[in-house]
Amino acid sequence: MDTIQEQRPTQAQATPEKQSEIKPPSKEQQPQTIEEIFVRIANDFQDVPPLHSLAKKLNVHPGQLVLVIIMVAFALTVVGEGNILVRILIGILYPAYMSAQAIKHKQEDKAKLWLSYWMLILSSSLIDRLVWFFLHDLQPLYYPVKNMFTIWLYYPRTRGALIVQDYLTSKFIMMGILDKAKKE
Repeated sequence: MDTIQEQRPTQAQATPEKQSEIKPPSKEQQPQTIEEIFVRIANDFQDVPPLHSLAKKLNVHPGQLVLVIIMVAFALTVVGEGNILVRILIGILYPAYMSAQAIKHKQEDKAKLWLSYWMLILSSSLIDRLVWFFLHDLQPLYYPVKNMFTIWLYYPRTRGALIVQDYLTSKFIMMGILDKAKKE
């Protein structure tokens, strides 16, 4: 299995001009203790001051707070109660706050992530409307999977929105739908 992964080029290797934007997963050491996991999660969300101030007020580790929020959101979604609340919190409010922060602080790489996120969320909403008739039988699994996908799109370690956006852009360029961007 490892030899297959080594032979397959990563997105960064496939397009040399984008190596600075998307980095392949690092080979860093996996956390061994629960405290190391909390520290890693807190570091992932270090640019979210409201999270850290809330954790300080509650006297808990920011990593613990993030995990509790994700677990409560997942539990509410699985039980079927609170789907709309969870979607608003993790799919709209947090991304809107982070988008505004990226623009306010002129962080071009984060602004690109959030623009990609919003484009994908709007596209998936459109697709939802078109294929809901076929998916309504999967409702018990649909919302938890959709929420996990939403988090994957913007989670700092995965930055899935950029991966999907770069993949789709390269496919659209190959199909002739988009023109390749010219370097300035």
